[in-house]
Amino acid sequence: MTRVGRAAVVNWRRRHTDFPAPAGGTDVHPQFDRAAVVARLLAHDKIGVPVAMPAASLVVHGGAERRTFRFRLDDPHLVLADDAGGVDELSGWSTDADADELAALTAGTFGESLGCLTTPGTAPLAVLGEVRVIERFRSGSGGLGLTLVWPARVRGTAGPGAAGGVVRHGVPYVGPGEGCVCARYDCGGVVPVSRCAEHGDAVGPVLEWHPGGGIRCTTLSRARGLTTAR
Repeated sequence: MTRVGRAAVVNWRRRHTDFPAPAGGTDVHPQFDRAAVVARLLAHDKIGVPVAMPAASLVVHGGAERRTFRFRLDDPHLVLADDAGGVDELSGWSTDADADELAALTAGTFGESLGCLTTPGTAPLAVLGEVRVIERFRSGSGGLGLTLVWPARVRGTAGPGAAGGVVRHGVPYVGPGEGCVCARYDCGGVVPVSRCAEHGDAVGPVLEWHPGGGIRCTTLSRARGLTTAR
């Protein structure tokens, strides 16, 4: 953001008591909250406007214990396939540690999943397994490039909540009435809630992805049409 080296930042911390305290890291390699740093740099005319540095945020569920891991990819480039038979691809710049951990998580058989992928200009995505790292390369300036891919057929919309996850759809047995308080989707699926007098727990949630292009939701629409016809 400021085009200065580590020594300048160390000097600012020593000379100015209002410099934000580290939010993590170590004494040698401290990490700072970006919003707090931007506010401080603006206040001291170190930057003109807070230019956002695009980054992808990845929540990955994997490992032997199905733990949750969080990663960051700077300057992300996301290419989504036009149909379910294609492959989605995400590339960006990563730290060595994150790249190593991601590569280790996705090595071997498919099965790791993206609980939530947030990138600039797109709705949060989720991927049900089959995520893998296909490329790691070092640039001339020392940055580490990383590319991940997954089949488009397992891509969907991330569920609500900080950890992301699946959107669980249930196909209503009857058309939702005015009293229905379940979350509804254009594809015909609903996410039933227990307080709904019409559906409640009677409509068992079905694990379905809700891609914006309707890759899987065409099935839900067809099922709703058949139910209505009956």
